[in-house]
Amino acid sequence: MSTVSATGSAACSPYRRPTVVESAAAGLGAALVRWAERRRVILSDWAERERAAALRREQLDVLRSDIMGAAHSGLYIWH
Repeated sequence: MSTVSATGSAACSPYRRPTVVESAAAGLGAALVRWAERRRVILSDWAERERAAALRREQLDVLRSDIMGAAHSGLYIWH
């Protein structure tokens, strides 16, 4: 039976290298955390971009209707 030190680890136990599965699981977990953090930042930025794009589309629709109305009424002459 081994004694436990003050840190909670076995007193004379050698360092055990992680298995391939443990290493892969740790790498996958770290990658998922990074992905989730990036996604959270992108989503807040994405919503702002979507609002700006919707505003630009609305403004372009107004300009397009103004130009088409002027062209149909004969007020706008293409050069």
